[in-house]
Amino acid sequence: METKYKIITNKQELKKLIQCCKQTGYASVDFETNAEPIYNKSFKPTILSVTFQPGFGCSIPLDHFETKKYTSSGWNWKKMLRKLGEEVIENPNVVKVAWNYKFDDQIFQKYNIYYRGVCLDGMLAKYLLNEEKPNDLKSMVRRYLPEYGDYEKQDKFDKIPWDKKELEPLCHYGCQDTDYTLRLMLFFEKKLIDLGLYNTYRNLIMTASRVLTSVEKNGLYVDRAFNQELLDSYLPKIEAAKEAIYNLPKVKKFTKLYNQSKIEKYIAKLEEEIENLDPRVDKRKIQSREQKIANIRAGVFTTKKELELIRPVSLGSSVDLPQLMYSEEGFNFEVIKKNDSGKPSTDEETLTNLRLTVKKPDSPKAVFLDSLLELRGLEKMYKTYIEGWHEKTQDDDRLHGRFLIHGTTSGRLSSAEPNAQQIPKTSVDPNIKKQLVAPKGTLYIASDFSQAELRIMAHLSGDETYLNAFNSGQDPHLAIAATKYHVPYEEALKIYEDENHPDHKIWKVRRKQAKQIAFGLIYGIGAKLLAVKLSDPKSGIIVTPEEAQKEMDIFFGQHPKLKTFLKKQEKFLRKNGYLVSLFGRKRRLPQIYSSDRGEEAYALRLALNFPCQSAASDMCLFGSILIYYLMRQGKLPSTKSVCLVHDANYQITKPENINIWSIYEMWQIYRNPLTKPYFGFQIDDVTMDMDFVIGRSMAEELPFIPGYDYRKMLEPDFSVEEYMEEHKKYKHIPIADYKKRFNKQMKQYEKDFKRSHSMES
Repeated sequence: METKYKIITNKQELKKLIQCCKQTGYASVDFETNAEPIYNKSFKPTILSVTFQPGFGCSIPLDHFETKKYTSSGWNWKKMLRKLGEEVIENPNVVKVAWNYKFDDQIFQKYNIYYRGVCLDGMLAKYLLNEEKPNDLKSMVRRYLPEYGDYEKQDKFDKIPWDKKELEPLCHYGCQDTDYTLRLMLFFEKKLIDLGLYNTYRNLIMTASRVLTSVEKNGLYVDRAFNQELLDSYLPKIEAAKEAIYNLPKVKKFTKLYNQSKIEKYIAKLEEEIENLDPRVDKRKIQSREQKIANIRAGVFTTKKELELIRPVSLGSSVDLPQLMYSEEGFNFEVIKKNDSGKPSTDEETLTNLRLTVKKPDSPKAVFLDSLLELRGLEKMYKTYIEGWHEKTQDDDRLHGRFLIHGTTSGRLSSAEPNAQQIPKTSVDPNIKKQLVAPKGTLYIASDFSQAELRIMAHLSGDETYLNAFNSGQDPHLAIAATKYHVPYEEALKIYEDENHPDHKIWKVRRKQAKQIAFGLIYGIGAKLLAVKLSDPKSGIIVTPEEAQKEMDIFFGQHPKLKTFLKKQEKFLRKNGYLVSLFGRKRRLPQIYSSDRGEEAYALRLALNFPCQSAASDMCLFGSILIYYLMRQGKLPSTKSVCLVHDANYQITKPENINIWSIYEMWQIYRNPLTKPYFGFQIDDVTMDMDFVIGRSMAEELPFIPGYDYRKMLEPDFSVEEYMEEHKKYKHIPIADYKKRFNKQMKQYEKDFKRSHSMES
């Protein structure tokens, strides 16, 4: 097909482009930028390309060095962008198409332009059709539009920054992007409809993308002053941890031998060089090397190369550390795993597994591994969450991380820059989350799904034990443990909650093991990994793979419907080669037909994992979508969602918006979202329960108190201890009972909100 691409340089050409978009009803858009993060001050949009039908495209020069050529004729790119935004982007009658819609949406919003109407993302459509990577546009063109072989060639620019490239080839490249995006999206749209995935795409994937755009824009606020304190305090901790390892007798001895070996090799090299020199010609060179040898033997090291011979063993080196761990002169650990290059591994998983093999907690090997794991933890905290956040918040004190819908095969969100899914728990280091503060005059409110995947598993399998536990308000893990040990649940709960009871610790362990087994089942782990999960070397609890397998067999014996469900999933997978979630997602697992037993086993593990994990994740995501749109419609108090972490949604809001009515309304929406009109199913046998916590920072997770005036939390004399004392009066009241217990107060809060919202409107 012939292509016609052009550069828009005046108002008349822009007017024609707008008319074409309105006539066809399509606008495929794509920005090219200077590669800076969108929310950095140095960010520049270089060009905007628009395609209204296959084969036709236009590029609008924006912040580009050649744009000044058109300013004399009245060209103002910001005004032109605003005009296109009003007539096309904000026009609900024009379908907007993009490849990674969220990126373009965020740029438009920087210039107060907001998408309206139907928006389609080719990248997300492709992801839903086939979750396998790659997801980039170029790969898709090669796969589905092979006739356009010149696309690859046009992309071969030199290393000149985008805003410094010549405009004509740059615009041609941009038009190709929008042209091929539109062609692919029209193709993908038909496939989505044919496969029955269009509802999932429009009602879940695309709506979630719009919500995540807002989340990324809002960002997480970082207390820069506290961040600086951590920067100053962490480095001494890291150095102290290193010094503790270096002072271990075994490490000292190895270092001495290791360095002596390096010295001898260096001297041997110098002696070999002397032998190869001619005494008649190279007298000075010979003398120089002999002097070096004499100095080294005397313990005098002067050059950088010589000083390297006596430096401490590098605990992060891919050469030094394996020598220290696996050589006979070092700790002589057994090699249980090798890296991609075939060398003994020193990663965190290997260190943890090696630690499980060391029975004596005070042995040199145990002390070394514990110390090294502690050092690794400190370094990770510093580099990722302290120094890393310091660098990323230079412009506006906020972390604008990216949330990726297409980042996992299960459907769970992933994130990057920073990875919000892996922010350390408060129990690991409370200082990390303390950096993430609510802006002045606001508070955090976090809504966290309680055991979402287990509830989905109970629903899908029909397991009575879990269904009864959830529906009666019992702790399911404790209930399972109580059943296993033939103890009434009430008695087990009493012991578990009483820290002074002699069997309290025993029941903590029993509950933890029941939890590990249950989640192990969901994630499809084998006996070996479950053994690691059930073990606690520091407490002297070591579980073998054989013992773990026995525990799994006992569990399945107590839950026959779970086993039956797994068998049904396996049968479906072997017949079709894929699995289907409640929301219609399809997970293709061709490994089920593999002759490799390992690959086949991998597919079978996912036979239970995917339906539970995917549905739970989507249930959480859909709940967050409903909250977002109800808030925008003025049916709920205004909040700003700033982070989604697995099953939790972190929002910031004014303290007066946190009350019995607003909490109950959110709980009602989250606990069992109205999925039937959109996806054709409704979960009726178990509810998706929620926990709500409040805080001035993400680390401060205080339970909600009915009737509390949350403006007090912002006062200088606010006391957490007094707050928790107040909470004791209400902790026995579940949210489900709020309407019965606080009906009058709830009606008043609702009335006040509607009145104030009406006045604001």
